[in-house]
Amino acid sequence: MTTSPAHADGYVSDVAYLPGYYPFMAPARIRYVAALNGVRPPAGGPGLRFLELGCGFGTTLLALAASNPAGEFTGVDFLPAHVEHMRREVAATGLGNVRVLGTDFAHLPTDLGQFDIIALHGVFSWVSPETRESIFGILRRHLAPGGIAEVTYNCMPGWASLLPVRSLIRHFAARVEGDSLARVRAALAEVAALRAADIPLFHDQPLAAQLVDRLLKADPHYVAHEYLNEHWAAFDAADVIGMFAGLGLGHAGRATYHHNHVPLCSPPQFGPQFAGLDLAATETLKDFHINAMFRWDLFSATPRETWSPAERVAAAPDLHFRKAIRNATLPHTVKYGAVTAGLAGPPHEELLGLIGNRGWTFTDLFAAAELAAFPPADIVEAIDLGVATGLLRVEGGPVIDPIPPLESIAPGSLDIPLPFNRRALVRENLANEQVALASTLTGAAHEIGDLHAAILDELTTGGSDRLPLRLADRLIAADKHLREHTTGRPITDRGELVHACQEICGEFLATVLPELLRQGIVVRLED
Repeated sequence: MTTSPAHADGYVSDVAYLPGYYPFMAPARIRYVAALNGVRPPAGGPGLRFLELGCGFGTTLLALAASNPAGEFTGVDFLPAHVEHMRREVAATGLGNVRVLGTDFAHLPTDLGQFDIIALHGVFSWVSPETRESIFGILRRHLAPGGIAEVTYNCMPGWASLLPVRSLIRHFAARVEGDSLARVRAALAEVAALRAADIPLFHDQPLAAQLVDRLLKADPHYVAHEYLNEHWAAFDAADVIGMFAGLGLGHAGRATYHHNHVPLCSPPQFGPQFAGLDLAATETLKDFHINAMFRWDLFSATPRETWSPAERVAAAPDLHFRKAIRNATLPHTVKYGAVTAGLAGPPHEELLGLIGNRGWTFTDLFAAAELAAFPPADIVEAIDLGVATGLLRVEGGPVIDPIPPLESIAPGSLDIPLPFNRRALVRENLANEQVALASTLTGAAHEIGDLHAAILDELTTGGSDRLPLRLADRLIAADKHLREHTTGRPITDRGELVHACQEICGEFLATVLPELLRQGIVVRLED
């Protein structure tokens, strides 16, 4: 059934939301975070069942389904534009492991069964209390034993100084006729005038002023959905954790890797503040230290345990780790708010020298002669800190390494095997958007810019001959103007445009294409 906008219950329903791929929803990432926090995750691979509530255009759901062909993926959304788009994409790409349901959360079919992962992104803070109760009912009935619920929501204290901006937008939007886009555009114009006048609200609260500056550049579809929903809430983490505890679900971690580590959320001198706190109080205090305004939380009925390295490996033996930064070196330093963290010395040095572009499991690393001097606990800790600081990446399977030298690949010998990815490269225009390409090796999607997607399309359909010229002609046909790096000046001269395309194609071949080959998104045809 397709529910009409009249059933929106205070939710913006007259305009569609924005498409987008959210890597935080990849099963491997969810399973890693659960294991990191001592929660045994559901098994990955064949048979994995994934449900997304409020899946929008399905960009993430479809990409994950294409990346995990042996899994089952179900998406639920009540906006007809979203549902119709997903169904067209499923038909066009042949994704036989996807089920699309056009309904609200109170009217799901009775044959859904249970799911290993139930994800809600951009839903919990934006719907009515009654709809949240429907969500809780779905979790009670359909989250499998040992399954994980992933829930995102706006949170305090980050929204404390920003709430007046939302109130102003809603105030001015209520005075305007028209659809949500017209109303939010008019409201932003009024708020922008107040911001330009530097009224005390914005003078005294610079974060609110910065928010207005960002919203003026944002897509109005996003602004309408974020700010015009009647039932909008920013929660304290402890309150949400308490809600899910009432369902028998405990907190299993945060999908933002570094937020699982207190030392990466709070300077070391404040470590004693966390001593003796329960989990809910710890999460709340972390949010105050980082001034969090948005959370990606995991919940599971499986209790947290304290594991040995061997038990940690047994919980998710198929996870693979490799470098996230090409040509990464030590020391590796990152800054998260008031915290500056660095990785250097053993075992990070030995680990980074070994791990490279190949995917390694914990079992592989424990057995590596290069790491024989380090106990497994030290290796696990080094991997976790590498992931948390963005030095390493987590994937659901091994990638191809080494890849063939690019100079050995004959023109016209590259192919894109997945219909989902071939369709993703077909762009009506170039609008500086990201394109999610599915990898069956990693179990997740890899994003590239739409200009790089155009290069890949040209390369795999027409070969490398005159590639920069063909790209330039494509840009001209799309009325897309590149800009000069230093001045921002639009490049209108064709000769100059071809030269710029040569540089862009060179960058693509040197940095983007190798990663696509590693992940099996692009394959080399047999000579």
